[in-house]
Amino acid sequence: MLIIIPVEKENGLESTVCTLKNVKKWALVNIDSDTIEPTFYDDWKNTDADFIEHVILDNHDEDALDFINEGIFCLVSRQEKQIDELIAAFRFRELDEMAF
Repeated sequence: MLIIIPVEKENGLESTVCTLKNVKKWALVNIDSDTIEPTFYDDWKNTDADFIEHVILDNHDEDALDFINEGIFCLVSRQEKQIDELIAAFRFRELDEMAF
């Protein structure tokens, strides 16, 4: 399962989620992989991934329409910020669904 996360800078698992306004890189994480190591891209649409299932956004005020139109399920971080924390929260279903 592939998850995409907007981040300000490339810092491995310690990269932190940011608003779409401040995004500089996109972290793509395959949570079915043996090792959870993000791959970073400049544009979320150019990742060569067949299908991204989820995006984790920083807050409920984000404009998620582009993701929804692509069939990507939108989740929102509660207090988690780093990629490793976000993936753990995802696995334990501790992320919020995007509210509209």
